[in-house]
Amino acid sequence: MTLAPYQPFEVLSARLGRRPEDIIKLDANENPYGPPLEVATTLGNLKFPYVYPDPESRHLCAALAEDSGLESEYILAGCGSDELIDLIMRCVLEPGDKIVDCPPTFTMYEFDASVNGALVIKVPRLPDFPRR
Repeated sequence: MTLAPYQPFEVLSARLGRRPEDIIKLDANENPYGPPLEVATTLGNLKFPYVYPDPESRHLCAALAEDSGLESEYILAGCGSDELIDLIMRCVLEPGDKIVDCPPTFTMYEFDASVNGALVIKVPRLPDFPRR
């Protein structure tokens, strides 16, 4: 059995040729009625605050592509640098590969390397390393 990836409203809307407001999704454990009024008034202008966001951040990547002049397929958005570091390491590391870490630095390099089976070689910075 193959599981289909999550389909955000924008993608489903385009595929079906329907407005997102006319779609009720029951396949993603999303609430088709939205949040209670007390909560909705604090959310500002979010159009669909009761559904999961697009995991590929298509609107953000399109806006960044327009602003930067790059094609959107060359832009990767993530939930912070932790996720992006992990994704990159998953793509390039094989178990037993080595990475160089120069502490003190961001701890996620070592953590994600170990999660992906890579060995971490720590090379301390020299005392005269510029500090800003």
